[in-house]
Amino acid sequence: MNSPLSDQHYDNVAFDQYQRYKNVADAIESMRKANEQFTILEVGANEHRNLEKFLPQDSIKYLDIELPADLQKHSDYILGDATQMEFSNGYFDIVVALDVFEHIPRDKRDDFISEIHRVSSEFYVITAPFASPSVSKAERRTNAVYKSLVQEDYRWLAEHFENGLPVQKDLEMFLDKLGVNYRVLSHGSLPIWESMMEIHFVAACFPELQYYRMELDRFYNAYIFAEDYAEESYRKIYICSKDRGMSELIEKRSRINMAPRHLEELQRFKATFFSLATMLVNKKSVETEVQDKSVQDKIQVFTDSGKGFNEEESFKIDIDENRPINKFLWNDSRVEPIKSIRIDPSDRKGIFKFDNITIRNQQGELVEEYFEDGNYIYSFDGIYGFSNDDPFLILNFSTPVSIDSISFDVTSLTKDERKLILEVEKAFLGVCRLQENNKQISFESNNRMDEIRNLNDQLHQSELNKQKNEQLHQQEIQQIEQSIMEVKQALEDRNREYETLKSELSKAHQQLQDVENSKFWRIAKLIKKLVGK
Repeated sequence: MNSPLSDQHYDNVAFDQYQRYKNVADAIESMRKANEQFTILEVGANEHRNLEKFLPQDSIKYLDIELPADLQKHSDYILGDATQMEFSNGYFDIVVALDVFEHIPRDKRDDFISEIHRVSSEFYVITAPFASPSVSKAERRTNAVYKSLVQEDYRWLAEHFENGLPVQKDLEMFLDKLGVNYRVLSHGSLPIWESMMEIHFVAACFPELQYYRMELDRFYNAYIFAEDYAEESYRKIYICSKDRGMSELIEKRSRINMAPRHLEELQRFKATFFSLATMLVNKKSVETEVQDKSVQDKIQVFTDSGKGFNEEESFKIDIDENRPINKFLWNDSRVEPIKSIRIDPSDRKGIFKFDNITIRNQQGELVEEYFEDGNYIYSFDGIYGFSNDDPFLILNFSTPVSIDSISFDVTSLTKDERKLILEVEKAFLGVCRLQENNKQISFESNNRMDEIRNLNDQLHQSELNKQKNEQLHQQEIQQIEQSIMEVKQALEDRNREYETLKSELSKAHQQLQDVENSKFWRIAKLIKKLVGK
């Protein structure tokens, strides 16, 4: 089955992110005139920059009330409060707020809409879940799934419960007060949204399921999204126009029905997913049972001074898995240089996180130049996955070093699923940020090349314009001189006509005087007087 999507960057967008950004991008495209480019502000954008994946031709800025330190200096990010923005009226063509409205405290929601209305010049788009019994029940059930897995509320849903979902009638009354033209689109049927969120929460607890979860997202984005319009929906999309006519997007999509075959296919995906989850739970139960037979474990560090790794040149700490020790410090009194260090975080396979690895030489200086090796099958942001027992991480030095001390923190993430989820989320955000930084560097590099090409083009164009201006200047002078001559000629013609009229008027006046002074005229006046006429 061929996907109707041709853009590969859609593949890695989770279904709920895709729901928001694709709807908003489609709304903007429906309002766009030919070859028009927009300046856009996304408020409450977080760090992922998904909007530019869907609208690559537009200039987009991102505003959020919280930003990591490394993004606060980024030219595309703005640290600020969306209820009090420091932009002039109509500063951006478009402002979008995607599932942010419901996180604004109730007493500031009117300020939030007012600011979005004020700083946009053309139109703005708002998406959010709104208060209804069916939406509230779906959110509570979904949160219960997450809480059952990690023993705490899902952060964003907890804020919904705390703030209370916004009321559509209140928003529409305020939009009417602003005098804005708006349309509403309902998207994301509640049963589908609830099922997909449950799948995402379970997959977060079992990293092995992430591959299949991504396939589910791809299927939804490619085949379900375009048909997932229902009045009983999780999300409403408000398109609010200020200076241009409304598109027919709302009316067209409100008439779309879900294809039964796509729903059946989604159900098959869901059934397979939860079958895999059940198998993983059973597998982990067996592994835990085997491991619990011997709760003793140890952290061991080896050094290689040229004889290879051996017990004589090692140090270990026995740990009880019920009371794990995760901080390790070893002071080495030997002076012979060593080539590498091997760290065994456990006797058994698993997922471990290493933090604060600190190596000091005999002079007390930090040793930071080394490269890693080991029998891990994957690693990212200090997290290492080992598929075999006797896991080890090796730190190799380019030249032998005399070591004074070695210290590090190591945490087992295998049994603590909640901690694993949090660490994976942090690492994932770090990877995303690194990708975005690389993308920004590449983008800036391309911009620099474009600037150089533009400057060369401008220089060449300036030379052409100079020659062209000189030619135009000569032509303009000739045209002005010709105009002056034509005006002079017209003035002379008007003077001649005036003198002719003046002469004719003088002759006519003289003729009138001659008539009045004639004998015939005096007799005519006498007769008129006698007859009374």
